[in-house]
Amino acid sequence: MQSFSATQLGLTVVQSILPGVNAGATVKYLRGTVRVGTDDGLRSASDLLDEGEELDGGDAENQFDLDAGLMAVAGPVRLGVMMRNIRQPDFGTDVAPFSLPRQIRIGAAIDAEQSGGPPFIFDVDADVRSYATSTGDRRVVAVGAEQWLWSKRIGVRGGARFNTVGAQERAATAGASVAAHNGLYLEGYIVRGGSEAERGWGFGARVSF
Repeated sequence: MQSFSATQLGLTVVQSILPGVNAGATVKYLRGTVRVGTDDGLRSASDLLDEGEELDGGDAENQFDLDAGLMAVAGPVRLGVMMRNIRQPDFGTDVAPFSLPRQIRIGAAIDAEQSGGPPFIFDVDADVRSYATSTGDRRVVAVGAEQWLWSKRIGVRGGARFNTVGAQERAATAGASVAAHNGLYLEGYIVRGGSEAERGWGFGARVSF
């Protein structure tokens, strides 16, 4: 088995190109370590993740990488494209080759409120190309929707994602936000389906200015 751990520091810049069209890029410094070991492949994903922390590690390597994106807005419609790991930084060795895969994703959203409708957003996005992960190949299509109610005091959202290659896993998500005070939101989410590593739930708080 193989484990990769990394720390990352990024600098993001955004520039308006045309009215309603914005481009952004993040220059990233990464320090990563590849660890290798053996396993029978029959253990659960959570057990494998725990064991990954105990693997023998190689020397940490330093790499620079770049993410970039473009978004266009016209009335209620938003279109975007993003590319991650453009340089595909390599942290592996001849014995244990490893590089971060380049990922390209496109998406579209409709914000009904921008055209005089209710505070409702629907979006869809998809990977343009498949990429390899520790659990197999992935090329994901996702859809989601968000609706705010009672003068934007409560927000509910839901979505689904589908892996169209490899294990072809499916997962469903649901979440909610409650405005407990001006600028303070209590939030929670739940994920079901998909791989074991994707399932879960959580609560949190967010402050907005």
